[in-house]
Amino acid sequence: MKVSPLPPKPSPELERDVTTDETSEVAVDGLADEGEAAVGEQAKAKTPLFDGRAIAGELPGELHRPPPSAPVMALKILARTLALALLVALTAWLWPIYALAAWAWGRPPNVPRFARAGRYLRLIWTSHPPAPGLGLGTRVWLSLTVMRTLAFTPVWALAWFLDELLYAEQLRATPVVAPLIELSAARSGSTQLARYLEEDAQLAAPSLVQALFPYLWLWRLVPRTLGRLISEDQVRTKILTRIPPEFLERHEGDPFRTDTFEGAVYLAHFNHLALYLGPELLAHEFGPGALHNDNRELWEREFVEFFDTVARKTLIHAGLGPDGQPRRFFVKGHFLAAADALAGRYPDARFLAMIREPGPRLQSAINFLHVNAVDTVLGHVPWPWVAEGALASELSYCEHEHEWFTRPGGPHRCVLRFDAYVRDLEGAMTRVYRECLDSPTLPDFVPREHPPRERKHYSINRSLAELGIDEAALEGRLAAYVAWCRGG
Repeated sequence: MKVSPLPPKPSPELERDVTTDETSEVAVDGLADEGEAAVGEQAKAKTPLFDGRAIAGELPGELHRPPPSAPVMALKILARTLALALLVALTAWLWPIYALAAWAWGRPPNVPRFARAGRYLRLIWTSHPPAPGLGLGTRVWLSLTVMRTLAFTPVWALAWFLDELLYAEQLRATPVVAPLIELSAARSGSTQLARYLEEDAQLAAPSLVQALFPYLWLWRLVPRTLGRLISEDQVRTKILTRIPPEFLERHEGDPFRTDTFEGAVYLAHFNHLALYLGPELLAHEFGPGALHNDNRELWEREFVEFFDTVARKTLIHAGLGPDGQPRRFFVKGHFLAAADALAGRYPDARFLAMIREPGPRLQSAINFLHVNAVDTVLGHVPWPWVAEGALASELSYCEHEHEWFTRPGGPHRCVLRFDAYVRDLEGAMTRVYRECLDSPTLPDFVPREHPPRERKHYSINRSLAELGIDEAALEGRLAAYVAWCRGG
């Protein structure tokens, strides 16, 4: 597959007026890919949804985590370079073994292709995003991140192949029957819904740690070794203390519970780096809503293979349910771009979506992405980048989600509306169990009311107006989607 070093030229609605500066008014309508339909409908009116000039760099009292100063960055780059050299030396002898294993079993989906690594290196050095731009230190740091991931390739690949060596027959003999796939847009309430569902002993859901380290042999080994010395609570506390508090305010992080499944794939295949390459690449590479030339193989082949293998490992590790019958696999994420491929692989799958009006969800998503410093050295993603990129990505996601979940025929789909879910949890969960899990009644252990939650006093919480987004124009642009969310 031919891969371009830069994403295709954005549609006219996303292009800046060349007669003005980089923060001029922008009408966002998504990114077009080579020879394919643009993200969103190109025939839609050019409505000015985004104006970067309205975004302040910092607001009074707002927490700000800037990148390090030039001298500190230079020291960090030196330390990472030395660590990378040591890593390369330590893993060099594993490459021939990896090559033989890949010849025998094929390349595993938890490691990136060299072509993808090369493409990201080209993007890092050829991208020219708007202010504040990419400094030399940031480009070097991101390049080192790509090379470090490559250096770990034989380690993670051989860990994957060890499962093939130990459990190949058992994996092949374990079917994934009628999986429950919660497929919702970001910031829609999907994580809380997933936490309710994973309490069902008839379901088996991979935890965040299991998705990040998808090795059945490791899942079985750790409780018998390190697990005797260190408890889950100790590990959880250690991990959470390393996460910025402003992130935890918006996301109930728990490494031992289920979470956004595609996050592990993004980390393995460099998608998370797009956050630091400007708004166009953020929408093009980080958005999970639509297929295009640069992500088709990732979503249709590698993600589906990763999904299927982790599902089998999860079912084996969980064992039979309380009734002595095999459990059903359950997973939660935003991987809409893989929906058709998953529906083709699992014709009996149940797809569950939580839909929420785009205004409050987009506001939450932008604030969340800004505080979600996937690289603690580089700090928060600049507000104009994340606002413009997330807007383009969310427009695409909303339109594709609406089309996919209302399309005639196809797989079994169930849609919950966020407002109804908040207002009547018992009714919403009764519907989920009836339509997705074939249970005519709601089990006793399922909560009937939401526990109290405090989600108002955020350290960082900009409004859409403060993010340069016209909410009225947004609702007009997504009028059909808004009507769908409201039951129309």
